[in-house]
Amino acid sequence: MKLYKLKYLFISTLCIIISSINSTEVFSQIFSAEQNPPSIKWLQINSANFQIIYPTELETEAQRMANTLEHVVSAVSKSLNTKPRKISIILQNQSVISNGFVQLAPRRSEFFTTSPQNIDFQDWLNSLAVHELRHVVQFDKLNPNLKAPFFEELALAIFGISLPPWFYEGDAVGIETALSHAGRGRLPEWELFLKTNTLSSKKYTYSKNYFGSFKDRTAGYYQMGYFMTSKLRRDYGEGIIDSILTRISRNPLRPFNLSNSIKKFTGMNSKTLHDSTIREIENLWKKQAIQINAQSYPILNKRKDSLPSDYLFPVRISDKEIIALKQNLTETPSIILIDEKGNEKTIKRIGFQTEPNFNYAAGKIVWDEIRFDKRFFKRSYNVINILDLKSGSYKQITHRSRLFSPALSADGNKVVAVIIKEDNKSLLVELNSESGEIIKEHLLNNNQALQMPSYSKDGNRIVCSVSSKEGSSLLEFDLNKGSRKYLLPFNKQQISRPIYANSTIIFRAHYNGINNIYSLEPSTNKITALSHAKFGSSSPSYHPESNSILFINYEALGYDITSIPFEINHKIDFATKNTFIDYSAPIILQESNSSLLDSIPQLKYESQKFKETSNLFYFHSLSPIFEEGDSNNAQKIGFKLKSNNKLNTFDFYTGYQYNSSLRRNEYLAEISYKRFYPIINLKYLNRAQLASFRQNNNIIPINWRENFVEMEMNIPFTFNRLNKTYNLGILSSTSYTSRYEIQNKPGNFIDKLRFPIKYTAYFRSNTQRSSRDIAPKWGQNLILSYFHLPFESQLSGNLFAFRSMFYSPGILPNHSFQTSFNYQSSDGAYAFNVEIPRISGYNNLNTSTKLRNTLLLDYKLPLFYPDAEIGPIAYIKRVKGGLFTDFENIGKGSKFQARSYGIELSADMNLMRFYLPDFELAGKLIFSNEASRKKPIFELGFTYNIN
Repeated sequence: MKLYKLKYLFISTLCIIISSINSTEVFSQIFSAEQNPPSIKWLQINSANFQIIYPTELETEAQRMANTLEHVVSAVSKSLNTKPRKISIILQNQSVISNGFVQLAPRRSEFFTTSPQNIDFQDWLNSLAVHELRHVVQFDKLNPNLKAPFFEELALAIFGISLPPWFYEGDAVGIETALSHAGRGRLPEWELFLKTNTLSSKKYTYSKNYFGSFKDRTAGYYQMGYFMTSKLRRDYGEGIIDSILTRISRNPLRPFNLSNSIKKFTGMNSKTLHDSTIREIENLWKKQAIQINAQSYPILNKRKDSLPSDYLFPVRISDKEIIALKQNLTETPSIILIDEKGNEKTIKRIGFQTEPNFNYAAGKIVWDEIRFDKRFFKRSYNVINILDLKSGSYKQITHRSRLFSPALSADGNKVVAVIIKEDNKSLLVELNSESGEIIKEHLLNNNQALQMPSYSKDGNRIVCSVSSKEGSSLLEFDLNKGSRKYLLPFNKQQISRPIYANSTIIFRAHYNGINNIYSLEPSTNKITALSHAKFGSSSPSYHPESNSILFINYEALGYDITSIPFEINHKIDFATKNTFIDYSAPIILQESNSSLLDSIPQLKYESQKFKETSNLFYFHSLSPIFEEGDSNNAQKIGFKLKSNNKLNTFDFYTGYQYNSSLRRNEYLAEISYKRFYPIINLKYLNRAQLASFRQNNNIIPINWRENFVEMEMNIPFTFNRLNKTYNLGILSSTSYTSRYEIQNKPGNFIDKLRFPIKYTAYFRSNTQRSSRDIAPKWGQNLILSYFHLPFESQLSGNLFAFRSMFYSPGILPNHSFQTSFNYQSSDGAYAFNVEIPRISGYNNLNTSTKLRNTLLLDYKLPLFYPDAEIGPIAYIKRVKGGLFTDFENIGKGSKFQARSYGIELSADMNLMRFYLPDFELAGKLIFSNEASRKKPIFELGFTYNIN
């Protein structure tokens, strides 16, 4: 959280908060300038329109992407009538998170090559190529003349001001669907939330569907945007998106530019377009509902409130008990046990996952979790965890691995999982469930992606789903014979979660246009529908003792657990009629190129080394400076010329600012080098300064200029395990100050300040937060700082500071009790420095004694979730309250009494229809125990968060 100063230039602020375009929903995130490990050797391919930068292991994939991007660029650009300028595409193979983004400042796109385990029925990188390239075209369409070296941040700011995420992401999803045989627009699962809400009398407003809610489950701006932009093209033709962007680009500072431009061409603004879209797809979905003749199913879990929750991957472990993975807004994900009365007991709270999953067999639970690299956040791992239900013992059996979707053998002795290697090849591995040692690998010699394996009961066969550009299928490995075979022809289906029920294979697909549970008899290749859900079903498991199938069925409040007998008379005739509402069909006809990815050229491009030393500088933006100085209420106005290299290892800026208070010119520069483990920052300032001293009862001003050089070294570490994340590190900084042009110099004036040193060590341990959590449920945060002047003969002094923050649960869920104890001891040149948090209202209280310590106690709680809209000005999602009591200088004979206390009220909101940042408007009513201060103090705060 950062203090938001309204006097900052609006565009400068937006350049910070609108820092990227994220293109997938898997771990959607604001772009972070993290690094890869320095051991990676980089290569590059330069084609006509792209620079592909990639690790050496991805040579084959880089060649394929160079051909693919050159092949699709014209088709992706056609409907926007814009040819994009050459751009760098960085292939990232160190992360286990599936993602992609395009950004400016610096201009580049990154493809994270690891495919998700629940991908649609096409090649992952092909899908990224089309989707991300559409964003490149959008950028160049909107701001064709704002380029490096001066205007990329300005172009990014204008893009963020002009286009809400629902528009540019919805348009890109439409293109990825129209220019392929797959795409998210063809997935019943992708539209599930919006469809269920719409047909369940939960038709939320434009703002609620866009900004989301802490109270209800909303569709999300990707889905909302896909349908809204598709309606524009359905009703107003192929050129409507081009017309809207052209009009915006001609006057980028028009208020509410997109809504205004939509109205210009259609007569509808953004809200009325949303409402019209919902009405149309509601009618289409109602007609589909009549055709599918859905069945109702008994619900085995017992909901105790109306809060949306999902019960995922249910497994019956006895006649009376079921285990499942539970997710909701109030709590972090946990594996729970449900008894026959619906009572729930938490077995284990788990950590971050690339996708939700777990598996059960023989009294053991296995699941995978993300592990972050301790320093280089472009690298992450996916490890396997085992929990023994009988003993309660937990064990992480793999380390620094890239394993996904683990499943246990029936006897619990082996684990099968998908491994995705750094060359982007996927294979199955079998591991010992105790040691994590690899027993056997099962290779594929093609570019297919394996997903979600499971064992047969006898452990002699493994079935998994498999995806490629041809579609998806089921693949079975015979472990005794060492053979494998495809059980289905590749087709345009998202086939997932295959399991064995004796000799039958149960899986999820959407043959009738809705996700349902199906069975496959391998001996006859007969497919039979086992479920006929209204909205969608998934995650089957088989219980042999009762010969029943458990699965999850989606309703208005989320996924519920249900069960059906696995008998012939409960099977439903397999209906091949696909009732799916293909809302993108008119767009597909407009593009007339859905087979674009079927035949990609296979040219051989020359690859060359990509040397960091030759690519340290990329000047992209001239950014404004408009801020307060450190002292004398100085207003500083100027600019910075910024450079960031494309691998995030070297940042540089240089600039000029005018100190309006002193009427002097100032110059600045900074370098940050982040390739290796320590992060090294070097900063230079040439600035004017003003101070004063007393002589013969007169105040004499001192004016001077100074050269200030500061160097800082940061050594950070990050670890995570289950639902806890640990951060620790050491920072050290020093500086050199040389003063000159000194006017009215007193006799004791120091013109050189030599290398004061500051040391900081920190440790943070915090639990994962749920969507509704105001703070971590448990947390310990400690910071130690020490300042001294070891190289100064004319100055002396020391400062030691200790800061802390402890989090613990409050009385009710999502309440937080926070305790902060802080201490400092200082003398000499540091005698008047304050390095610890102050009590509330300190600016309005007497400061009669030197600050030694503070104890700050806070109780914070959510009050209600209004989802209220104040016209276009604000959308309020949550209102919070709090009580606080602050102590100062406790101990050493002082009376233990609060110096200030009071109440606070705050609201989380989105302003001016911007998706980010999330703003918080907070007010504090502060009371003092000082006899001289009888009136309460009121403080107003305004903060934002871009995470």
